[in-house]
Amino acid sequence: MAYRLPILLQTLCLVCPLLAGAAEHRPFWTEQALFHFGDDVFFTGRSSCAPSIEEGRQRAYLAAVQEVRNFTRAKEIEGFPLDTQMIFEDARPADCAQGFVTVWRLLRAPRAALESLAKRPAPGKPADISPILAQVTAIRNLTPRVGMLRDEVWSRYGLPRSIWARPEQGELIWDYAQFGLTIVFNQDDVLTRWRLNGPHSRSSEGTTSPAPQEPPTGTDLPTIDLTTRLQQLEEQQDQERRRAARRYCALRFAEVPDALRPKPGACEQREYERLKEQHPRF
Repeated sequence: MAYRLPILLQTLCLVCPLLAGAAEHRPFWTEQALFHFGDDVFFTGRSSCAPSIEEGRQRAYLAAVQEVRNFTRAKEIEGFPLDTQMIFEDARPADCAQGFVTVWRLLRAPRAALESLAKRPAPGKPADISPILAQVTAIRNLTPRVGMLRDEVWSRYGLPRSIWARPEQGELIWDYAQFGLTIVFNQDDVLTRWRLNGPHSRSSEGTTSPAPQEPPTGTDLPTIDLTTRLQQLEEQQDQERRRAARRYCALRFAEVPDALRPKPGACEQREYERLKEQHPRF
């Protein structure tokens, strides 16, 4: 069953409000110290206000490694398999002086290897044979599941980096490039499959091999990239919120003496942030 033009327009309209609630486009994992995803555990390290990107990346790596140590209670992790899943850099962080950067680094470790590390005895101490499974269960599980609705995916992962429609297959594809996650919905906005790329790929099919490519047919409609249109709508709605914030502050402080008014831009920024939070996602 294929998407036709009216269905594509309806899908586009449903996604538009979602964009208005986006914050600063930081990937969702920057807000998580650690989380469970499939057979892996992810650890986030952050370096705030680093003098350079290179130093920020190194500091963020060390911070993530410390999260691994805290989680496993292991002092030494030499030889432990840690892969960098993703790096995110903020070149102009609001809380840093000009020229400084903030870097997040996401490390990925297999759960089985973490359990072995947790059981590794420290010098002069007996081996800890307690399983790490209880800790994995306790931390947040962000693994997607087949059958999730689109609003559940949005609540969990936020705004995707790009959105594609495949009309002939009746599919909508959300690409979280800043994590390596691709999610596919059917025309009822139900998750049908997902894939996490990286050093060790995972998918809803439970395989680490590359997904087979479906051969095109002569009746296939072209894949449609909705990303640019969605970005334009987002920018337009963002400008409307800023204009509304300026109007509100102009009226709010019209009769207030200059000495009692807030600093220039403070009211507008506060009202702008309030409007972003108030806007419904759907």
